[in-house]
Amino acid sequence: MEIKYEIGTLNNAEGRGIMRKFIRLQQEAPMTDDELASAVEHECTLSRADIKAVFEALRYHIVHSLSSGRRFHIPQLGYFSLTASLTDPEQQRKITGRDILLRGIHFQPEDALMHDLRQDVCFTQAGYITKSVAYQSDELWGKVSDYLSTHHYLTCRIMRTEFGLSACKARQWLARFVEEGRLKKEGTPHLPLYFLAA
Repeated sequence: MEIKYEIGTLNNAEGRGIMRKFIRLQQEAPMTDDELASAVEHECTLSRADIKAVFEALRYHIVHSLSSGRRFHIPQLGYFSLTASLTDPEQQRKITGRDILLRGIHFQPEDALMHDLRQDVCFTQAGYITKSVAYQSDELWGKVSDYLSTHHYLTCRIMRTEFGLSACKARQWLARFVEEGRLKKEGTPHLPLYFLAA
C-alpha cells in the first residue's frame, strides 16, 4: 500500500536563512480495538475476547514496567521507554524529582521490524499541499459558495484539495466562516462537516 506525503519548506532553518525541505506523512486513522481483535482472530486460534484480554494485560504490564523504571519489550516489535525533561532547565536551585516532567513514551523498533517495513512501504505525493494559496476573504468565500451550490457539505480535506490550503489554514478559514455565520458546523469532533448557514 502507498503512503501519501506532502513536501513542506522551512524558509529560515536554524535561524541561518537557509531553506530546508521536509516530509510530512499523511497518517490514516488507526484500526479500532474491534478491528484489530478481529484481524488477529483470523491469524490465530485465540477468540476475540481472548485477544482483548491480552490487550488489557499488555497495557497493565507496560504501565507497571515503565513506572518501575524498566524498558518494556514486545518480542519482534521493539522497546518502549519513558522520556522526561526539566520543568525549568534554567533554574539554579537544587533539582528534585518534582522538577522533572514526564514527556512521553519512546518506541525503538527492532531491526527486523524496520527491515520488513522498508521492504513493503511505498510513498506517493499527496494531491494537496502544505503551503496555502493566499486568499482575500470575499475571494475564498466566492469559491466556497460556488462549491456548495453543487455539493452538500465541506470538510477540512475538501478545503485543502479544492482550494490549495494547508490543514492549518483550512481549519482557520472554516472557523472564521462559522464565526461570521456563513457556515454551520455539524458532524463529529473527529469528522466535522460544514454546511451553508440557513
